[in-house]
Amino acid sequence: MRYDPRRTSLDLYPLQRTITPLFGDTDALGHINNVSIARYFEQARVLVMEAVSSTLGGTHPFERAVLAKIEINFLAEVFYPHDIVIATGVHHIGTSSVVIGSALFQHGRCVALADSVDVGTAAEGGSRPVPEASRVAFEKFRLAYDD
Repeated sequence: MRYDPRRTSLDLYPLQRTITPLFGDTDALGHINNVSIARYFEQARVLVMEAVSSTLGGTHPFERAVLAKIEINFLAEVFYPHDIVIATGVHHIGTSSVVIGSALFQHGRCVALADSVDVGTAAEGGSRPVPEASRVAFEKFRLAYDD
């Protein structure tokens, strides 16, 4: 993921959810640990899939999907017990994959960024193209870049 300062603006993200971290999410220094942050980004991906599924009348956007890649950039320390805003949206739609761009915000400050790649697959294996109806639904949740 190439760093783009626009990604640190909460207004960029069409989907947002506020969570309260648990004490068990911390390390010995009182920081939210890296594994917990990865779980928060998992929630971001689920938030996108739920929104797209709702747009499709409850149908999942893929026959099956697998997480192929996730890249996380840690920008600042994240602390317990302060709320975190999970912000997310669609960054790119490929032939058989979707890149979800997400960010975590605490006290209005972007503390982490992530890009994850979900690939559509079939039960018998192999990638499958993003269905056209799903492609249209994913477009509704694009990151709001000005360009």
